[in-house]
Amino acid sequence: MTKYFVKPREAAERLSITTRTLANKRAIGSGPPFLKMDGVVRYPVDGLERYINKNLHHNARAKNK
Repeated sequence: MTKYFVKPREAAERLSITTRTLANKRAIGSGPPFLKMDGVVRYPVDGLERYINKNLHHNARAKNK
């Protein structure tokens, strides 16, 4: 069975941050997209992956050979 949404704990683990840091990012609008229904927060797996890919950075000083 494919999971479309993950709990905050699982999302935080994927990002290697605490659930509190994830909640802070959610509160200020700088975290991954989320769904909140009846007070329950879930993160769509595809949105979480896009967030990770969007925030990947490469060394700007690396020289092309």
